[in-house]
Amino acid sequence: MKTFFSLVNFVVGVLSLLIGLGNFLFITNNPAGAIAGAVAMVVGATFIWLATAAMISSARQA
Repeated sequence: MKTFFSLVNFVVGVLSLLIGLGNFLFITNNPAGAIAGAVAMVVGATFIWLATAAMISSARQA
């Protein structure tokens, strides 16, 4: 179950990072778009951090 949790978190994190990066760099024409892109990138990084933390903890328990 932790593997599935980690996989879902990793996929959502990568997608969020890509969307945030696109919004932050390419699409934004105003400061609100840049802030939204930065927030999406922080959310994506958090999801990837959760995925790696779950995988590391499951590797230590095995």
